[in-house]
Amino acid sequence: MRKFALKWAVLGVPALIAAGCATYPDPATTRQIAEGMVKEGFTASPGHAKRLVQDRSQQICSKIAGAPLTQEEAAEVVKLARASMRYPASGKLAGDWKIGNKLAHDGAGDRILRGKLEKRKENGGLCQNCHALAPGEINVGNVGPALTGYGLQRGASEAVVKLTYERIYNGWAYVPCSNMPRLGATGHLTPEQITHMVAYLLDPQSPINQR
Repeated sequence: MRKFALKWAVLGVPALIAAGCATYPDPATTRQIAEGMVKEGFTASPGHAKRLVQDRSQQICSKIAGAPLTQEEAAEVVKLARASMRYPASGKLAGDWKIGNKLAHDGAGDRILRGKLEKRKENGGLCQNCHALAPGEINVGNVGPALTGYGLQRGASEAVVKLTYERIYNGWAYVPCSNMPRLGATGHLTPEQITHMVAYLLDPQSPINQR
């Protein structure tokens, strides 16, 4: 009797799994359920609810089960990212590396604290959260590529300056749906702030370019 029960238990597991997969919602329904759960669990003030609304690029990038982008979807993300680009009124894309250094290590801004948006004169970039920066720094991340020696390796030509600015402003113009935050396109950093971060990466005097 025990062998019979064990046999059916073993045979029943695949059957249950198959039944579960057969009744699993389609991607659109899955997205709707997930978004509903997030909305219900969002406890900040109603004024912050707009954070739950995805723009078109985010909708494309939020693929169910990590499904790959189609060529058409990737092209649309790049097109939207290119359209989002804004540049400083001065036209100068490289600012003060000392300010950029502070921004690269400053993680404040846009945080919800005790149900209220953090009061902050300006936001930080917190590049160190994902990238290795100046030589010898320990408290850095490895989610993104190391930026140590960025300017030493690339120089500071006009093309490199523009590329660096745009990758900080909206990196999805180059790598659709990457983990790189769209710091300028989302309004987290101003164009002027981004010019300082460009200088931090490229200026020969910047700590990031010291051997």
